[in-house]
Amino acid sequence: MKRKLLESFYMVSKYTLYGFTIVTLCINLLIAKDGKAQKYKSAREVYISLNLEKPDVLTVLNSIESKTDFVFLYDVKDMERNVRMEIPNQTMSVAEVLQIVSKNTPLRFRQVNNNIDIRKVKSIQKDTEPEMIVTQTINGTIVDENGEGLPGASVIVKGTSIGTVSDLNGSYTLEVPDDATTLIFSYVGYLTEEVPIAGKSVIDHQLTLDITSLNEVIVVGYGTQRKSDVTGSVASVEDYRLENVPNTNFTQALQGSVSGVYISNNSAGAEQGDVNIRIRGQNSIAANNEPLIVLDGVPFSGNISQINQNDIESIEVLKDVSSSAIYGTRGANGVILITTKKGAYGSGPTITYSGYVGVQSATNVPDVLTGQEFYDFKLDRLDAEDNPASVLTESEIENFEAGRFTDWIDLSTRTSIQQEHSVSISSGTEKTKFYVSGTYLDVEGIAKGDEFKRYNLRLNLEQSITDWLALGTNSRLGYIDRGGVAVNFNEAFFMNPLTTPFEEDGSLTVYPWPEDEFFSNPLANSVFTNEDEEYTVFSNIYLDLSFPFIPGLSYKLNTGFEYSNRDRNTYRGSNTKVGFEASGGVGTSTNRQDRNRNYLVENIITYKKSFGKHNLDFTGLYSSQSTDEQRFQLDAEGFPNDRLTFYQAELASLITPSNLYRKSTLVSQMGRINYGYDSKYLITVTARRDGFSGFGASEKYAFFPSVALGWNIAEESFLSNSSQVSSLKLRLSHGKIGNQAIRPFQTLARLSPQSYLGGDDGGSLAAGFIPSSLGDDGLGWETTTSSNIGVDYGFFGGRLQGSIDYYISDTEDLLLRRTISSVQGITNILQNIGETKNKGLEILLSGTIIDHDDFQWSADLNFSFNRNEIVDLYGDGQDDIANRWFIGQPINVNYGLGFDGIWQERDSTSAALYGAVPGDVRIKDVNGDTLITADDDREIFGNLQPDFIAGLGSTISYKNFSLNFFLYTEQGVERPNSLLGTEVFLDGVRTSGVKRDWWTPENPINSYPRNNEDSNTRNIAFVEDASFIRMRDVTLSYNFPESWLENLGLKNVRVYSTVRNLFTITDWTGTDPEWRGTTTSGFDRQFSIPLNRTFIFGINATLK
Repeated sequence: MKRKLLESFYMVSKYTLYGFTIVTLCINLLIAKDGKAQKYKSAREVYISLNLEKPDVLTVLNSIESKTDFVFLYDVKDMERNVRMEIPNQTMSVAEVLQIVSKNTPLRFRQVNNNIDIRKVKSIQKDTEPEMIVTQTINGTIVDENGEGLPGASVIVKGTSIGTVSDLNGSYTLEVPDDATTLIFSYVGYLTEEVPIAGKSVIDHQLTLDITSLNEVIVVGYGTQRKSDVTGSVASVEDYRLENVPNTNFTQALQGSVSGVYISNNSAGAEQGDVNIRIRGQNSIAANNEPLIVLDGVPFSGNISQINQNDIESIEVLKDVSSSAIYGTRGANGVILITTKKGAYGSGPTITYSGYVGVQSATNVPDVLTGQEFYDFKLDRLDAEDNPASVLTESEIENFEAGRFTDWIDLSTRTSIQQEHSVSISSGTEKTKFYVSGTYLDVEGIAKGDEFKRYNLRLNLEQSITDWLALGTNSRLGYIDRGGVAVNFNEAFFMNPLTTPFEEDGSLTVYPWPEDEFFSNPLANSVFTNEDEEYTVFSNIYLDLSFPFIPGLSYKLNTGFEYSNRDRNTYRGSNTKVGFEASGGVGTSTNRQDRNRNYLVENIITYKKSFGKHNLDFTGLYSSQSTDEQRFQLDAEGFPNDRLTFYQAELASLITPSNLYRKSTLVSQMGRINYGYDSKYLITVTARRDGFSGFGASEKYAFFPSVALGWNIAEESFLSNSSQVSSLKLRLSHGKIGNQAIRPFQTLARLSPQSYLGGDDGGSLAAGFIPSSLGDDGLGWETTTSSNIGVDYGFFGGRLQGSIDYYISDTEDLLLRRTISSVQGITNILQNIGETKNKGLEILLSGTIIDHDDFQWSADLNFSFNRNEIVDLYGDGQDDIANRWFIGQPINVNYGLGFDGIWQERDSTSAALYGAVPGDVRIKDVNGDTLITADDDREIFGNLQPDFIAGLGSTISYKNFSLNFFLYTEQGVERPNSLLGTEVFLDGVRTSGVKRDWWTPENPINSYPRNNEDSNTRNIAFVEDASFIRMRDVTLSYNFPESWLENLGLKNVRVYSTVRNLFTITDWTGTDPEWRGTTTSGFDRQFSIPLNRTFIFGINATLK
């Protein structure tokens, strides 16, 4: 295994080294090549010595011309021959000599390149020091991303009002002061870029498209488009969510920022990587519903925590079938396009530092019983107030009498520190542009033992070999250290507070409750010996070729390579329950290695042509992608001692090896045509054919077409001159898209190992196999047919803008396991059966509320709701009660016996009919037969799907101060609160729990039963409203004035303070209303790490 790893690493390193060597040689050749700019020296830089005795003006000028390259331009009539002056007999600059002339005559001098113009002034103010005005003429051409001249582009000398605009060909000429250092180039829809003058007289510059501008150009699959030309539903994340708010990963910026995108954070761990992302709800019942993430043009399969948000330039979300169909079988759940930052051609170096330090603490922690409250509760529940010793153990009594109460939640949490530091450099010459960054992130989780460290190094480089050929790479190297295991909150929430966490020497107790060795110490995970390291490589290498003999035709070779290797080694020693109880010795260990590889090769051809009012854009694709996954794991237990921890597997008394291997290949062809007439009428036609190795022989390939129409109504004559309507576009789209949604080899019949006793004596263990699954060579894609209608609008010059979208989708051939006769020993088979429907509405509204000189206030509001429904399951019209799937109902529902309140004393007669007494849970009798049965009385209740979700972001700026806040809400969610379950106490009240308001005759509430083991014998769930409003983050920042920074060599400095999770408004009494479902270990997420509140202090600084 190690040898294979070394060989793979050697191969990757070798080809990476070759690539970097080639690029480095190209850069060196570029740097060594002489530019076409000619450098003129300033009069301040040229020194001469004049040995003249009281010369007149013309004598001085002639002497300077004879000793230098300068030429004077003047009118002879202005020369005063009768004026004599003293010129020191020493070495002086030409400028200093001319200043002496100016003091003695009414002459003033202005340098333009090697020419010095002389003019005569009418009067001279007294006490005015004459100055030498030195200028130079700079000219050049400003071009767009395709090399075409940009008319009307602006060129300004930085720090002055001196400037000009380019002509129809993009050419410009500008006279600039000799001490000017930087030109600023700008144009609508392009990034404003600074270029150092560096003594050059010719400066050509190619502007870079502002790909993050919502109003101008946005990123779409395999290219960019003007927003006004987009026919699909594409949304962008606002810049301030990426740039002004520090996040551990990009999903924190995405949540609530884009309508129709639902993100559920499932834990508050240090990594923040346990996240579910849904775009326009859920189409599949049992298959994957996660969207495709494309990073710099390459499908990304790693963990989202690997991506450094500081490197992200823009995030676009493709939501409807028209925009995501180009990704075929992986686009059914939407697509997230992430573009990282790049350098700019012809720009000077920009060095940026971003860093912050934050303090985290737990918030919204449920109140658990204290030692005194648990003592009282246990005696009351077991009716032992008069005889505590009959129900309490000796250690419980000892701890109670000594007042030693243990708050396990407090012991499990901590106030922790998180910090991030990032440095980036971006620059560019005429032929080269690059972006380099390094980032260090260190997060201590609020749970003890929870650690996350990430190191990222990124290089984005593009080399223009010729005017028609460019080579580039977007590459990242990463290292993640997850060493440490978080304490077990599933145990901490329910651990008896009358138990002992530590021995007298400060070490953890193996058995906190000596009389009940069933329970381990909830803090035990924190003393595991654990290493968890991951090395990642992500590289996109591309070649762009623009055919010079066919204008508009280009070819791109786009390749991607993704590699990750994660080593996890854990040892649980004899100082923990699991290690102490190991069979055949002490300790247990797990050694696991995961390796994932992803290869991509894409051939993309693009043709763009404009003729008259017609615009045509064609994109063709042929691609191949291969992924493989390999896992090796070795579990061992029973060692001689703890000394060698997880390095001693060969000494264990029991060794269990296991491994896994999966490989798949995807081959695709795609064509897309965008056509526009007069920028009013738009059509997009897309077709993609995918072949996936994981499907059956008869279903390897599938074809997915889509069409979209757009009408820019604001361009029509009846609106084109409107002062109120600045933009108005109607969009329609319809098409099919697929979801491959299965793992490799699932179409094949499989065997599972089943050893048996054999041999002559029947006592020898022999290897054997039994059938474990049936094959189906007809297994294929889930297919979604979707339609979308949308409107993009802008009013009052773009001051108010947004969009409205309504969609409906129908997904067929769902991948479900059909129940079959068990006569073969197999009870089910995976097949394409079932159907769902999905529909929803999305509204986005952005506006500038106030825009005065020193005060601005803007806001962004998005709202969305989604409804899904099961149309069919197995073709027989029957529900699947075991899986809680019901035709005509949402995919996920609450189902069971319903809570109908609490039996009151006035209801004692009725309660007796159900075998209950006052204070017991009243179960809803659906059919009214006074018998509570699972067959007749279970029902669907509550709502697991939000009625709607919404996000509100707002920025208020006054001069250099800025206040930004973001609110997020989910409304209409109802689900059981597992922390309130009455079964959690175990027999004899062996566990604790959260505080409850119990029913008593004096407190006849209708929400919770009496404190008795028989009050809820059917374990009826207690449903709560899980709706919430959360202030996700608030940021106050200050930008230092440029005048303060000039002498420090800084371009801008911003300091800020952010509070994350400032408050949550909710009726939910559990850990957090956002946590839902179960963890990979099968525990309810309400028993996991609580939400944290974070106070962050940071700084962003850019050097000139």
